[in-house]
Amino acid sequence: MKRERPTPIWIKIAQWITILLIAIYLLSAFIGYADPRHCGFLAIAGLAYPIILIMVILSALLWLLIRWRFALLPFAALLITIPQITAFSPIHYNRFWSGRKDGDFAMMTYNTFSFNGKERTNKIVNEILKYDADFVCLQEVPKIRFFKYRMDKKHLELLKRSYPYMEDSDSTSMCCFSKKPVRTVYSYHDDKYFAFCVYETEVLGNKAFVFNVHLESIGLTREDKKLYMKLTSVKSKDKSLRGVRSRLMTKLSNAFKNRAGQAEMIRATLDSIRTDNPEAEIFVCGDFNDTPYSYSYLTIKGRMHDAYSDAGIGPTHTYNANRFYFHIDQMLYDNKRIEAISTRRGNSRASDHYPIICLFRKKDNQNN
Repeated sequence: MKRERPTPIWIKIAQWITILLIAIYLLSAFIGYADPRHCGFLAIAGLAYPIILIMVILSALLWLLIRWRFALLPFAALLITIPQITAFSPIHYNRFWSGRKDGDFAMMTYNTFSFNGKERTNKIVNEILKYDADFVCLQEVPKIRFFKYRMDKKHLELLKRSYPYMEDSDSTSMCCFSKKPVRTVYSYHDDKYFAFCVYETEVLGNKAFVFNVHLESIGLTREDKKLYMKLTSVKSKDKSLRGVRSRLMTKLSNAFKNRAGQAEMIRATLDSIRTDNPEAEIFVCGDFNDTPYSYSYLTIKGRMHDAYSDAGIGPTHTYNANRFYFHIDQMLYDNKRIEAISTRRGNSRASDHYPIICLFRKKDNQNN
């Protein structure tokens, strides 16, 4: 009778490392279901999800070569997190528009960085006009009456020609452009850069309510951003930056906690509107300052659908500055009568955010 060879110590160490990695991965995948006001710094784990996902995939492939049976563990972790994986990297090969049909409806959400500089603003306007969306939600934007000072006359005229209906609010730095009549039915803001507006309009023949959202950001100062850039630099060996990590972690944790309450406020408003208008279409879009695995995102989303998850392709990030490459701009919708056909991300770097654009269409059973 053959005696089994003892497991090499390096194999045992690798197995325990893999188990620890899987535990961290599952934490990052499901931490959004826990209220960050009760789990403190653990909420930050969700930001690391994409990186840890890649590490788990690599470990699974490596174990296939070393000891295939142990590979079942990381593969099982991947299997039970398919919703998170598809939220991070959906696979829909219809991302690029194959032709817009009559009756389709396109929506855009775009954080414009306050139209920072006339040249940048003109590029932002070009990006908006490029996709010819029927409805555009803008965050961090000046009042419409000041547009004439922020962009060339030519661009302003083109914008007004494409969008005869524009709505803003005296209390928020947000506005919307529409090709059909629109009115603001609710707006809210606080002193922490949290604001949202609700617009009433018409989408594909039905009454619709569009939520334009800006949740609280991390609130980093310019000095914080400079230190973060040093911290994330491969070449940096400055030990004095250790204290920066603690400061950034504290700000991240506080922002997660604040956004939790803000998301619950939006959810309550959404549920109230849905109760009073059960047949209306509802959209929620804007700068969530949070990823698709976060508590605030999941709270607002509820049973709604994510336009990028339903009709986008591949991983993406919508913030493009200071090495904070996260997917924080979102677009949600009810899919009772409509479906997302194609969702894409713009590429202009005129703002520190990229826009998200989605083409919607009535479901086939609605056309009969």
